[in-house]
Amino acid sequence: MSQDLIKVFLSKKNIFVVKEASNRPKHYGYQLRKDLKEAGGLLDIAYALLLMGMLAMAFNIQLVEANPGTIIVPDEYSSIQEAINHARTGDTVQVKAGIYLEHIVVDKEGLRLLGENGDTTIIDGNGTGTVVCIKANNTVFSGFTVQNSGCNMHTRASGIYLDQSFNTSVSSNSVINNNLGIYLYESPNSILKNNNMVGNRYNFGVFGLNLKDYIHNIDVSNVVDGEPIIYWVNQANKQPPPNAGYVAIVNSTTITVENLTLAKNWQALLFAYTTNSSIKNVTTNDNMDAIWLNECSGCSIYSSNVSDNIWGGIALVNSSGCSVYENDINNNGEYGIFLSYTSDNVFYHNNIIDNRRQAWLHDFNNNTWDDGYPSGGNYWSDYVGADRSSDGIGDTPYVIDSLNKDYYPLMKPWDLLPPEEPRKNIVLYVIAGIGAIVIILGIGIYAIKLRKRPSDDRII
Repeated sequence: MSQDLIKVFLSKKNIFVVKEASNRPKHYGYQLRKDLKEAGGLLDIAYALLLMGMLAMAFNIQLVEANPGTIIVPDEYSSIQEAINHARTGDTVQVKAGIYLEHIVVDKEGLRLLGENGDTTIIDGNGTGTVVCIKANNTVFSGFTVQNSGCNMHTRASGIYLDQSFNTSVSSNSVINNNLGIYLYESPNSILKNNNMVGNRYNFGVFGLNLKDYIHNIDVSNVVDGEPIIYWVNQANKQPPPNAGYVAIVNSTTITVENLTLAKNWQALLFAYTTNSSIKNVTTNDNMDAIWLNECSGCSIYSSNVSDNIWGGIALVNSSGCSVYENDINNNGEYGIFLSYTSDNVFYHNNIIDNRRQAWLHDFNNNTWDDGYPSGGNYWSDYVGADRSSDGIGDTPYVIDSLNKDYYPLMKPWDLLPPEEPRKNIVLYVIAGIGAIVIILGIGIYAIKLRKRPSDDRII
């Protein structure tokens, strides 16, 4: 056997190089076998074992990685998906400007998909399905226009869908006219920069089962209908800007979100693993879900308008010690309030009107639904109880389930004016009235005294 290297390709990924370790006499193996045979049949086994050991020592086997390559579309393959199918891990797929009517699934790790020009390199779903689905880790997707997905809500048909993908970078894309623009599904450590989501039914959304699924690097260069995405992780004592188009607060504390109008996202406002933070005077409409609290504690939602969202209003999941009060929660398509595995939260002085399910409880929940008497609970548009005492509070509870009852339902909508204010005003009016009466009486008494006083006129 010569000393030259012999390359054996066992797969597209790996090359095995076999090299002879040293020269041996040509008769070496034959002579050994001959000697063993002469020693008797019992030595055949020893011969076999010895020969195997000699072969193991005689050859040195190394594993060599193939270098990543570059595939150009449409020069080498007419479609992007065909190029992905023929790519190896770590390859770059460069796509020239043009319109590509196709749906892409990236299922090989480490691929780089790069468009020649973000405005003129277009992937068009032609109104069906998800246009770009990334299932593999460490993917780079940059420089495309992604448009015209299907409209199936159950499959979350999207422009760009990250499906359990880790450490994927999505940058410098225009995502236009899709059911859902960019959606991150259980895809930790995603990196989003300079993506423009406009004209989608819902522009942006995130879903996860644990904290790592919400840890992303998403900065304000990402915009939804011209307004920045605010995606904060590990922050404290901050307030999002008034022009935010989407807000997510993750693993943070003492954040104040107020005076915002949020629309056309998968969820308008997300708190995940966040504590002691507040949502005040926020208007949400035309979202899939409005306000979502996941694994939160000590948070509050108040003085907000959560109405006319396609699926739901306010959701609390695995959250406790939160307060929801003085909100309008109206005309949401599936639920007004959704709870799952929650406890020790309090809901009062909310107007809960004409939602398909006023309160939807999933699994175990044990919460308080009123502020006691005479402050009262919530106004429920479907409450049918009476108010024989005419105190503005229903005589019988509004029952959600056996552990969740509003014992003091309001007979009329709450006017969203804090209860301290009218009481304070009444006190002021009473004081002012008493003061006016005292002044008038004082003036009257003084006038009477003047009439009774003797004249000081003297006759000269």
